[in-house]
Amino acid sequence: MLRVMFRTLVIPLMGFVLLLGGSGVFAWSNHYLFNRAALEVLPEVANAPKVKVETLEDFLLKEKDGLIALMAQIENDAKITFAKSAPQPEPLAFKGGDAQTIRENFLRALRVNPKTPLGYFLQVMPGQPLPGKRTNPNSVSIFGEKDLKRDYVFYDIRKGDMVSPLEVLSTAGDEPDFGLDINLFNDNGEPIGKDYGFGTQSFGDPKLYYGTQAPFHIGYYHESGIIFLAAGFLKRTYPRYRVHQFTSLARYAFKTGHPYWGYRFLGWGLHYVGDLTQPYHARVLPTYGTMGMLWINIKAMMGFDKAKLEAIDRISSRHTTLERYHLTVISEAYAKKNMQHPFILSLKVVDKDKTYGVFSDQYLVDVLAKESYNFSDRFDTLIDEANLLKGFSDGNKLPELNQKALDELDSIIAQRFEGVGSHIRNYIRYGMN
Repeated sequence: MLRVMFRTLVIPLMGFVLLLGGSGVFAWSNHYLFNRAALEVLPEVANAPKVKVETLEDFLLKEKDGLIALMAQIENDAKITFAKSAPQPEPLAFKGGDAQTIRENFLRALRVNPKTPLGYFLQVMPGQPLPGKRTNPNSVSIFGEKDLKRDYVFYDIRKGDMVSPLEVLSTAGDEPDFGLDINLFNDNGEPIGKDYGFGTQSFGDPKLYYGTQAPFHIGYYHESGIIFLAAGFLKRTYPRYRVHQFTSLARYAFKTGHPYWGYRFLGWGLHYVGDLTQPYHARVLPTYGTMGMLWINIKAMMGFDKAKLEAIDRISSRHTTLERYHLTVISEAYAKKNMQHPFILSLKVVDKDKTYGVFSDQYLVDVLAKESYNFSDRFDTLIDEANLLKGFSDGNKLPELNQKALDELDSIIAQRFEGVGSHIRNYIRYGMN
């Protein structure tokens, strides 16, 4: 009888959670704006000597023999810990190549989208002059200007240029949003999806712009047991796998004398760390709870799906509006040279770094993602109380805002970013060790 009740009330919840999962695919917008502030107080990065720009092909050709062994080890580790449900298919194993083939062989072995441009560029802070030629958006993102809009400003760097590790790391922390994880599942309409072995997309909309990257940028590790029982696909998520891949490559690049790629790979891994600090990337539906989700689903089964549709819209709109609000406020602070803004100062608080412990794979889940999960209800509630959805539009504060609640929301954002700064630094220490 209990089993029948479970199947009747809970199993259909899978469709509901599937729609919710990845309803807002972006995490914090423009990671550079907080990466740089957090890292400029880390002496190992801020005081590091400049490094010479090297092409990806040059790095791969010089180190292909060692990389063959390293990447085999990365995937062996992943089979045990990080990607049990999606081991790398044997034909994709990295076997080197020549100047014409090695780049694509490498990217396919990593199971990222080989169409990602991976040009050579650095980002510029809002309000700062361009130090060089403005980068063509098609050198940055698969989607070009459609993707970057006005949120990012890049300038070109060239092979042989000497560049700051702080800038390389901070800039590279955005790159996984520019195409690396797009269309990698077999229902995403590209041949690589059938080759890569990730199967059908576990959650998020496989037909939406950017929706296909959701399982790589979200980590629902702390939902209730009944939710995981009903929606086991939520466990098929890959930020830990990506962090492991790119950290391993970064350490190898440092060890073999390729610091530019050491910092750039480390920045790629940093992106997933930053994504998991976003409360909406660690919790399916804040403030509802398990029983609330079940009740919404029961009503939908009875033909009353208004509450389900409202819940999906709720999570998506709050997620997007929070990111837009944070991006607008911190960008304006930089543009006005207001370096005392709480959103910036909070990132530089180093006192908490050691209290979190040493970074590891379990730190990513048990410390970082858990903290984001714990923040999620407060964020969600304050977005409502501040009336942010109606009071903030197109980067402008409107009369509908509740300023008292907005001040409290600003305070909780600053508090969250103290942790974000610590997690960024702890990860970089780990990756450079």
